[in-house]
Amino acid sequence: MNLEARSLAVGLLLGVIIGGLAVVSFSGTLYPPKPQYMTVTETLTSVQTSHVTTTLTTCTTTTSDCGGKWLVCSDPNVISWQDAKNYEGKTKTVEGTIVRTYRSGTNTVYLNFRDPYQGYFYAVIFSSDLKNFPFKPEDFYKGKEVRVTGLVQMYQGSPEIIVKNPSQIEVANMGFNYP
Repeated sequence: MNLEARSLAVGLLLGVIIGGLAVVSFSGTLYPPKPQYMTVTETLTSVQTSHVTTTLTTCTTTTSDCGGKWLVCSDPNVISWQDAKNYEGKTKTVEGTIVRTYRSGTNTVYLNFRDPYQGYFYAVIFSSDLKNFPFKPEDFYKGKEVRVTGLVQMYQGSPEIIVKNPSQIEVANMGFNYP
């Protein structure tokens, strides 16, 4: 192979290493993987010399149709908090904003989607499950737009989902992250 081809191969290799393209895996995914958000396209170009083979991987991504607000944008399982009463006995993801929170004397936490809350959907965290929350849920979730996933049940005329851990609550623009 001539000197010009070797120089090109070495230049490409240095460009890959210095340019940071090496962080892209050859499987076509990016870290952290969010396949529901992005489309990954690979273009492989190889230049081979007697000593070095260089492969460049180019990835193009597209953002989700909801701008990254939710982990899964168009999920048919997602319903409005106002419609939760129609799904008693079904596992659903209920979307809305926590407008009121309350911690009872028995340490049960209520996340209300309406104030006054009576007769409307809410999420409840019993005191026995608070150990799963390394933060105060009544403070953290208040005022946030969320999606709560679980079995919709009726209790004293109000639809509710019992929340046992933070993974059941997705915060808009944050995913399942919590403090």
